[in-house]
Amino acid sequence: MTSLHPVHPNAPEAITPEVAAAEAREHGEPDWLAMRRADAARAHASLPAPTPALRPWRYTDLTRLDLATFEAAAARLHVTGAPADGYAGSLAAASDREIVRTHLGSLLPATEAKFLAANAALWRGGVLVHLPRHSAASEPIVVTLDASALAQALVYPRVLIVAEERSEATVVLRLRSGDAPLVVMGAIEVIGGPASRVRLLIDESWGAATSDFSWVRARLDRDADLQVAALAFGGALFKQTVEVELAGEGATSGIRAVALGDADQHFDFVTLQDHVAPSTTSIVEVKAALAGAARSVYYGITRVAAAATGADADQANYNLLLSGAAKADSDPVLEILTADIVRCGHHATVGPVDEDALFYLESRGLDRRSALQLLVAGFFHSIVGELPFAGLADELDARVTAKLATAAL
Repeated sequence: MTSLHPVHPNAPEAITPEVAAAEAREHGEPDWLAMRRADAARAHASLPAPTPALRPWRYTDLTRLDLATFEAAAARLHVTGAPADGYAGSLAAASDREIVRTHLGSLLPATEAKFLAANAALWRGGVLVHLPRHSAASEPIVVTLDASALAQALVYPRVLIVAEERSEATVVLRLRSGDAPLVVMGAIEVIGGPASRVRLLIDESWGAATSDFSWVRARLDRDADLQVAALAFGGALFKQTVEVELAGEGATSGIRAVALGDADQHFDFVTLQDHVAPSTTSIVEVKAALAGAARSVYYGITRVAAAATGADADQANYNLLLSGAAKADSDPVLEILTADIVRCGHHATVGPVDEDALFYLESRGLDRRSALQLLVAGFFHSIVGELPFAGLADELDARVTAKLATAAL
C-alpha cells in the first residue's frame, strides 16, 4: 500500500501544501491542479473539525474516531461502460481537460468543510464521467471502488459527472471494503446541462469497521433531471449529504435512500432540495429499518427561493424499528420564500412493525423472522420500484433476507 503522511482532521499540520503538491506531481497532474491541492491543504488547516454543535452533525459525534491512526491510501478503481463519444475513466488522467479545470470543485469547494478540504487536497485516481451534447450511454457506467485490501486507511474518492445538453446516462457506484478499519471521505459533483438526464445509484456494502462521510452535490440547468438513490447496508457509520440545486426552469430531481441496520450501525442522512428557478420539482424519500441497537438520523431541508414560483417539492422519512434498542431521529425542514407554489410538504414516521401485518403472515405459516424479512423488503420496494435499474428489486430482496437472517430482533 502506498501511503502518505498520517492524516487527522484535528491535526492540520498533517495535510500540508507540500504533501498535497507532491500528490499532484506523483501522478503528473497539471500545475493548476497542484495549486488547487495546495490551496485545499491550507483551507484544511484553517477549518474546524465537525462537532455536534454544527446542525448537520448534531447526532453524529466523532470524538471516538481517532483519525491519527489512519493513513491516506488509494482504493482500487474499476470503471466499465462509456458514453458514445464521451469519457468514463480516471479523473487524474483527464486532468488536462478544460472541462475538469472548469468544474472540479465548483460545487464542493475545499473552503466549505474540513473533510471536503482533505478530499480536495489528497484525492487519488478519481473518476470523470463526461457526457457530450446529445449523447447517451446505452449501458450503465459502473464504477467499483474496492478497498478490501486496505487496513487503517483513509480513502478520498472523487467523482465528477458532467452531463451536457440533452445527454443521458446511468451511473452506478459500488463501494466495497473488508473488515479492517477504514475511513472514507468522498465527494461527488454532478453538473446537469439543459435537458440532461442522469441516474446515479450509490450501492454501499462497506465492511463492519468502515466509516463513510460523503457529499453529493448537483446543479441542474433548464429541464434537467437527476435521480439519486443510495442503498446503505454496511459500515459502522454512514453519513451521506445529498444536495441538489434546481437552478434552471423546469428542472427535476429525486433523492431516495434505504438503510438497513443491525448491531450498533449508525446512518445519518442530510438532504437539501434547493429550488432556485420557477416550475421546478423535487422529491426526497428516505427509509430505514433498524434492528439491534442501530440508529438512523435524517435532517432534510426543502428551500424555495422567492423566484422559484410554481415549485413542487415533497420530503419523506419513514423508519421501522425492529428491536427495542433501535432508534431513529427525523428532522424535516421547510424554508419557503414564495406563496406561489404547487406543493411543499414533509412527512416523517418512527415506529415498530405493524403487528397485525406480522400476525397475518405468521398465520400463513411464516415464523416471525421470515415475516419481518418479507415486510422490510416490501417496505423498501416503494423506493426501489421508482428506480430504473434492472434487477435491483431482486438484489435488494436477497440482501434484506441475508442481513435479517442473523440480525438482533
